[in-house]
Amino acid sequence: MQKPITTSVQGVITALSAFLLWGSFPLYFKQLSHYNAIEVIVHRVVWTLVVLSMVLLIARRTAWLNIIKTQPKWLALTFLAALMIGTNWLTYVWAVANNQVLEASLGYFINPLMGVAFSLIFFKEKLRKLQIVSVFLAMLAVLVQVFWLGGVPWVSLLLAISFSIYGVIQRQTPFDAIDGLFIETALLLPLCLIWLANASVASASPDFWLSSQIGLLMLAGPITLIPLLLYNRSTKMVAFTLLSFMGYLTPSIVFLLAVFYYHEPFTWQSVIVFGMIWLALLIFSADLLYHQRKLRGL
Repeated sequence: MQKPITTSVQGVITALSAFLLWGSFPLYFKQLSHYNAIEVIVHRVVWTLVVLSMVLLIARRTAWLNIIKTQPKWLALTFLAALMIGTNWLTYVWAVANNQVLEASLGYFINPLMGVAFSLIFFKEKLRKLQIVSVFLAMLAVLVQVFWLGGVPWVSLLLAISFSIYGVIQRQTPFDAIDGLFIETALLLPLCLIWLANASVASASPDFWLSSQIGLLMLAGPITLIPLLLYNRSTKMVAFTLLSFMGYLTPSIVFLLAVFYYHEPFTWQSVIVFGMIWLALLIFSADLLYHQRKLRGL
């Protein structure tokens, strides 16, 4: 059995930094709302790839290259993962630019419950009773949104589904998060360049890439990578249960920004929908905490 991780103050601060950065993403992407959403993602892919290339070069990380040489089959699955993370990024950027930050936060609240449901479908994992209740409440909340508020929360569902499928694929591939993201962005790059060659946007002009306007877009690279590096480090320094609870900080911050900073409409019907999701997460977290303590014999 794997030795339990002892939580350190430095680990908590590291994890907190990652979740705070992820939660503040709307503040950055809102500054890019005058650009085409796909154009923003093109830059995110390009500059993330540039930053990752430097990281891999400095750290001399080559294990991923050896895996591809000996087992090229993983490239196909990684390409599917790339499409999922690209879809997730595009949906998020579009949501922020089109004043759907509240719905984006709902998507990331749903995500852990969607992940549990996908584990049942893809990995034939058995759900505990409280996990079944949590997933049922989340499904009920979506149905309430559809029939009561008169529309499918497609932003929320697309964010949750794309990221959950991405997580399922990540569990299958032999690449870690950093190497995997490098390969994913490298695989997406040709699609991005093809799109740019046929699009009528500012970035389609070669001169744009040498102009002062590109500065803000270039930040998409380090903004994508820094919280991921912080989170990866924190997984070795913070107990799994605490890290899982802290993960709710990101959608909570996005939710607060949507309601109190961007003043998006938050009706009493929305309170009910979010309330059901929060209750589902509370039940899910209580079950997780109980079984983690039980495994440790506490």
